[in-house]
Amino acid sequence: MTWIEERARARGESVQSRSVTSQLWPPPTEPRTLTRQVWDETSAASIPSVAKALHVHQLIGLMDLDCYRGVKPMARRPRLLEQPDLTTPGSTWFIQQHVTDWLLSGNACHLVTVRDAEGQPAATRWRPAHQWSILQDGVGEIVGYQLNGVDVRREDVVHVRRGHQPGAQGRGVGIVEQHLRTLDRAGLEEETERQNLRGGSVPSVAVIAPNKNLDQKDADDAADAWEAKLGGPRRRPAILPNGTQVIPLTWSASDQQLIEARKMTLQDVANLTGLDGYWLGAPSGTLTYKSPGPMWLALLRITLEPMLRLFEDAWSQAWLPRGRTVRFNRLQLTRDDLQTSIATMAAGRAAGLVTYEEARVYLGSDPDVPEPETSAAAAPPAADDTDPADDEQSNDQGDEPGQDQA
Repeated sequence: MTWIEERARARGESVQSRSVTSQLWPPPTEPRTLTRQVWDETSAASIPSVAKALHVHQLIGLMDLDCYRGVKPMARRPRLLEQPDLTTPGSTWFIQQHVTDWLLSGNACHLVTVRDAEGQPAATRWRPAHQWSILQDGVGEIVGYQLNGVDVRREDVVHVRRGHQPGAQGRGVGIVEQHLRTLDRAGLEEETERQNLRGGSVPSVAVIAPNKNLDQKDADDAADAWEAKLGGPRRRPAILPNGTQVIPLTWSASDQQLIEARKMTLQDVANLTGLDGYWLGAPSGTLTYKSPGPMWLALLRITLEPMLRLFEDAWSQAWLPRGRTVRFNRLQLTRDDLQTSIATMAAGRAAGLVTYEEARVYLGSDPDVPEPETSAAAAPPAADDTDPADDEQSNDQGDEPGQDQA
């Protein structure tokens, strides 16, 4: 009996279930004996379209983690946000591993390894989803966690779920478990095409001889002679008897349908990962944007934002004191091209909505650089109330001959 079970029994509770966060682990010992092509997260990620979808989701690793108090960002970022895992520099790799686990397995977990004098987390350690187990009581409440079969403190585990598995509320469900049949079909399509190309399912040409009495032995001998004479990269003329037909062969109708099916599979993978088919190369209407900003903003709102909020809520509660929150710097994805950004910031300053320092922060520049003063030479001339026509008229009158000079 583990100490988690002993503590649960002391509280009058009982551990009713133990579920691994990755239900598709461990993989079969001999995958080649299976008819399936996809059986776990690793085999699913080997599909090119799934790998591209993971790459798009992992772009959030490019965002910095900022600390907010209310709606105001804090000037000093905690060290934990700059380097959550002491074994890896920065936060990019740490975030990308969590995104991959969250999407494929439905569960992203890490362990708090160091706490400061106030009991706040100072360092964490990411572990793959298949190494975690969840202990639940009879009503589905989480009573503890295990890492590689060893009990760990529940307070030290930070767990982000993708939905929940019916009957196991404490465990999330990933796209591999949720859409295993669709992903397996994508793997079978790829394997079928590979076998067709590897085995050479159709010859390059079909030769129809004019001899009606041609037997199979003579036909095979003629094919060998054709291959010996015309096979390979060289080009040589073929002199054939009168009436011989040479018909080039292409993919069969069924093979062409398979290629069309693979195109539709791209859209299926885009749908199950929450992406627009454009990002995976699926056949779709051309998306025209005036600038990169709207394109990335659409990706952020439709696909990435729900995931970002889940991580922000869980990490804020586990990492920071009450009243402070973790936020991803979304401007690093939605920032427009330089020309458009400068025009937008200039319009914002003219309207009084953006300060000089805020504009430089948006552009990724140092906000402490002082604002240049407007040159007096570049300033427009001062307004003069004197009409130039009156000046000319007075000058003309003063130059008339015979006029007394004062």
